[in-house]
Amino acid sequence: MTGRTHAGTWQLPRPVFAAFVMLGVLLLVQIVVEVPPAVRRWLGEDWFGGEILTDTLYLLPALLVLARAWRPETGRRERAAWTLLGTGLVSYAVGNGYWYTWIRPLDPEPLVTFADPLWLMLYPGFYAGLMLLLKDRLPRMSPSAWLDGVIASACAAAFASLPFLATVAAEPGTTMLALIVNFSYPAADIALAGCVLGAWALTGWRTEPMWLLMVAGMTLFTVADAVYLVELFRAVDPLPGWIEPLWTLGLAAIAGAAWQRPERRRQRQTGRMWASVALPAVFACACMTLLLYGSWQYSALPRVSSVLAAVAISAAVLRMLLTVRTAEALADARREARTDDLTGLPNRRLFVERLQEELHGRPAQQPLTVALLDLDRFKEVNDSFGHDVGDRLLQLVAARLSGALGDHVVLARLGGDEFGLVMPDQGEEEARETGLAALEALRAPFVLDEVALHVDASIGVAAFPRDGADRPTMLRRADVAMYAAKSAHTRLAFAAGRDDEEARHRLTTLEEFRTGLSRGELLLHYQPQVAVTPGREVVGLEALIRWNHPVRGLVFPDSFLPIAESAGLMDLVTAEVLDLACRQCREWRNAGLDVSVAVNLSPTNLLDPAFPARVAEALDRYGLPPSALDLEITEGVLMKDADTSLRLLTALRAQGLRIAVDDYGTGYSSLSYLQRLPVDDLKLDRAFVGACDTDPRSAAIVQSTVGLAHSLGLRIIAEGVENEEVFACLAAYGCDVAQGYGIARPAPADRVTEWLRDHTARLRTPA
Repeated sequence: MTGRTHAGTWQLPRPVFAAFVMLGVLLLVQIVVEVPPAVRRWLGEDWFGGEILTDTLYLLPALLVLARAWRPETGRRERAAWTLLGTGLVSYAVGNGYWYTWIRPLDPEPLVTFADPLWLMLYPGFYAGLMLLLKDRLPRMSPSAWLDGVIASACAAAFASLPFLATVAAEPGTTMLALIVNFSYPAADIALAGCVLGAWALTGWRTEPMWLLMVAGMTLFTVADAVYLVELFRAVDPLPGWIEPLWTLGLAAIAGAAWQRPERRRQRQTGRMWASVALPAVFACACMTLLLYGSWQYSALPRVSSVLAAVAISAAVLRMLLTVRTAEALADARREARTDDLTGLPNRRLFVERLQEELHGRPAQQPLTVALLDLDRFKEVNDSFGHDVGDRLLQLVAARLSGALGDHVVLARLGGDEFGLVMPDQGEEEARETGLAALEALRAPFVLDEVALHVDASIGVAAFPRDGADRPTMLRRADVAMYAAKSAHTRLAFAAGRDDEEARHRLTTLEEFRTGLSRGELLLHYQPQVAVTPGREVVGLEALIRWNHPVRGLVFPDSFLPIAESAGLMDLVTAEVLDLACRQCREWRNAGLDVSVAVNLSPTNLLDPAFPARVAEALDRYGLPPSALDLEITEGVLMKDADTSLRLLTALRAQGLRIAVDDYGTGYSSLSYLQRLPVDDLKLDRAFVGACDTDPRSAAIVQSTVGLAHSLGLRIIAEGVENEEVFACLAAYGCDVAQGYGIARPAPADRVTEWLRDHTARLRTPA
């Protein structure tokens, strides 16, 4: 099994771990038998075990690299990279075995053998594998990164060329093929040295284990080649015993690099930023020193080395000019592009980037959660106290969340009052704790100059991979979960794979509702409102919308009105309700039942300048006086555009319509707006009314609200009257009107007609 432990370490499969242990043991054996001269003399140059040991040490790293290439979780491009590297290593090991078996016993040894193409195949595998690994992790590179690569690779190649080019010599009688092969090894090693250092530079000098081991392994291999060729050129016999372990150490490091867990790119650390500037300068100075040495020691520097050094210096000059010209602008642009101006948090762009990076190549066993946090009723704060107060509140919220969540969570402001959280390596339980910590941080009031405000929030969480393995899916499901938390008032909800079903349900409901609206499937139920007097005279009826669905039956408004509101259908819905209510009111009046009907308005209606005219048209169509229609609004109606809403309410009241505030007592600024609103009635919310006979606090609220309404010249209507005890309390407090199940349940027009006649008859019958 593979995966991350709790400490974040990468666990190797058991066979691979055993292979690395064997590789380490064989390396120790090779060092013991190859490096000490006394041991080498005792064993002798023809010791057969040395050939087997060397061949094994060449072949084992190659097989480990190929095994890594075909792991199930390996990406396509990464698999190709390790396959090329592993194939090159296998070819090198086969060439070595061929040379030990058939070429080494020959005297003299031929200059060109079948082992040469097998050895040389290692280098294309190295080059191509490096480039694919680089492209897999850095799909886009800046000009400065390319210049860093040129500087590093040219400098490395310049210095590598000094010992390698010294070995290139054409002895008398050397064939062209032998000369080409003789030159191929140093040329390949020069290119390899440049590729290794250049690729590392292109990564921004990343210090993740994979790159460090890769650079170390290829560097050891190149150094061993250089020492071998130089000593061979100098006719040193026997060659130093430590050269062979140097090769195998390099190959072992490459095998170790293959089995490192690649790190995802994170924000560049300060130390690495300094390295990306300082190291190219160091390489340029080194090349300058090399050129100065060559000019001092005339003809001591090969022309190839001089050209490579000059290329590195030229690239360094361009790099410096580019850095000086763009550093400040780039820093400002990056900060502005990825930082929210108001709160200083990461913005949506950086949030999306970080989430994409965390998801890239993440195995299913490694947890990740993403959350969306939305402040509840923040719009009301903006409209009640102004955008300056709202902006300051957002700054305080951001600061408090940052302090509560810490550095292990990526917190970003996505826009408006919405925040995003990326929680790497956190499963559902950890994410729940993080979400609850965020909610707890918001519990204390936020003290501003104008007011102290309490802020609630709703959080939706999506977990990888259950709720999605890509960024759009996870964000969509977290968004659905957040709205589920807001609708259910649970404050925190997990997606749990529900969003696809819910999204389909919402879309289906919307399309069916559009059709039902055009087919006249909407109907009204009515609930009587009676005076709080012994006779309980009927003073009006509240119209309550229902949808007579052809399959689902009677559907209540909380299942379709929010969808209609979000789809922009409320103008049509209200027009239908007004028509149905006025028509029924006309029928009742024709039948001798002189009652008024109350209709609820949506926020959209009070943003429509033509709405007062439409109400007047509906009354005229059925020959009703304005007193026949009452209009009910909620406190939140005013929060989208208070000025426009106030103008329309004033116009409606001027027509003779009564205006009532529904669900009074549940908003932010219940007292402040009463001075401005042109209203006649306050409807006290059932949350206070239903318990006023048993809860002293609820009783106090009801009693004080009745007194407040009367002092303002308003009529008070109590909702949610469930029993006679509550009705008696309301009478004692001086409440004007009551409605609720204890008086009459909402019912269709025909049943309400019967109830009205019976109730009227009882009133007329002497006690």
